[in-house]
Amino acid sequence: MGRGWRPVLVGAVVAAGTFALAQAQVFAPSAALTPAASGDAVRGNVVFERECAKCHGPQAEGGVGPRLAGAGLDAASVTAAVEQGRGIMPAGLVGGQEEADVVAYVVSVSSPGG
Repeated sequence: MGRGWRPVLVGAVVAAGTFALAQAQVFAPSAALTPAASGDAVRGNVVFERECAKCHGPQAEGGVGPRLAGAGLDAASVTAAVEQGRGIMPAGLVGGQEEADVVAYVVSVSSPGG
């Protein structure tokens, strides 16, 4: 009976250590990727010209749709507009990597001086 408690103690320590590591989220990413961060603005320009420039104009200068160049848009608002649509713009014109690329492009041209 003298040694019967050791395996129980070792098991409890391992379980407690595992629980502590899981709660600490040691391996969790420090920041989630935003669509702009995961997109490529150069590829986004190509997709924009193909899908968006009909309304937003070449280089996002405006047309039927609003001017996006210099508008100071952030990735979250651009992503929401692409996914949900806005005004006469239908939802989901692009998706997946193309969406991330377009978001990166629009954010890059919408920044003041961009």
